[in-house]
Amino acid sequence: MRFGDYNEGELAYLTPNAAFFWNATNPQILQLRAQWRGIARTPEQFGELAREVAACNSTRTGPKAYVAPLEDGSQYGLIAECNVVVMSGLTQTQLDNFFETSMSMIMGFFADLEVALPGFVDWDAQGREVSL
Repeated sequence: MRFGDYNEGELAYLTPNAAFFWNATNPQILQLRAQWRGIARTPEQFGELAREVAACNSTRTGPKAYVAPLEDGSQYGLIAECNVVVMSGLTQTQLDNFFETSMSMIMGFFADLEVALPGFVDWDAQGREVSL
């Protein structure tokens, strides 16, 4: 499975259920983005994923979530992101708090997704693929 694209200004980190990307390419905005490992393979699953995204964006203060097409154009993944404006810079404490808070929000959202959409989870706690 390919977890999206990233460039030289990003740091990628894989977890069992997602790929996280710290993006520092924009001098005005620092972004933590993650692509969840669950994939919508059917129109019905796309609808389920879209409903979870709508619920996230209407009830949570973060992360911002959206559905994105995968390379083949027929399957969809879910991306969640948190951003902070850094035009005046950040202190180390602000940076630490941004990453800690953003990771917590994204990981909590993904954990809730795995409960709400168990049919999307085709991996175990170590990230190994399992049969559904």
